[in-house]
Amino acid sequence: MTITIERRFCGPSTSGNGGWTAGLLARALRAATGNEGPVTVRLSAPPPLDRPLDVTVEAATDDGDALRTPIASLVDGGTVVASATAAAPLDGDPVPFVSLDAAAATAAHYVAPERHPFPRCFVCGPAREPGDGLRLTPGRLAPGLTACVWRPADALDGSRVGEPWVWAALDCPGGWASELLERPMVLGTMTAHVAHVPLPEQACVVTGRLDRAEGRRSWTSTALWSADGELLAQARAIWVQVDPAVFDTILG
Repeated sequence: MTITIERRFCGPSTSGNGGWTAGLLARALRAATGNEGPVTVRLSAPPPLDRPLDVTVEAATDDGDALRTPIASLVDGGTVVASATAAAPLDGDPVPFVSLDAAAATAAHYVAPERHPFPRCFVCGPAREPGDGLRLTPGRLAPGLTACVWRPADALDGSRVGEPWVWAALDCPGGWASELLERPMVLGTMTAHVAHVPLPEQACVVTGRLDRAEGRRSWTSTALWSADGELLAQARAIWVQVDPAVFDTILG
């Protein structure tokens, strides 16, 4: 099995968006194992664009003292780009719900294209044309808290809403809960549980929270809510600080 990350789904302009890539691999793991619970995806290299990447799945094995869970890996030649495993249920309270109006109002505080570290990002890039990206605008509700509105149909272009779309929507609102302008970061690890996939025309709210920061890493949480406050999905993530100028040329 192979996965190709089309250039449309970039984060940095030369590599795949972390949430979209993680969602693709999580879906592959589910297809191979039947797992329906949370999945953790660890990104270990910038996901290449526009070329087939191999997906390998190692079955559960008994090492004697413990049962090793299945692992799905995304491989580019000899390089493991990402790996996915089943995860324990997400603990703690989700990032609180806010109304559609409150989430929409934060767009006024979102970053301008010239200040965005990755302005072509499929999820939150303000330089994307309408219909070409999710164009989420996770502005600040309060220090360490973000919110935005997501209507899947605005960027589907005839596609069906699926798990990768939800993982993507849960990605960047967490990063923007941190000091992303002062400390540009990319997704390192993401654990998500998708309980319900929204309908294309359904207006949803995504909320993000900074849980802690230490050194080059930040820990965040995100939640996807229906307009009437039903929890559809949630995630925890670890972000890693990078130099955008260098990172964006690794695969260029």
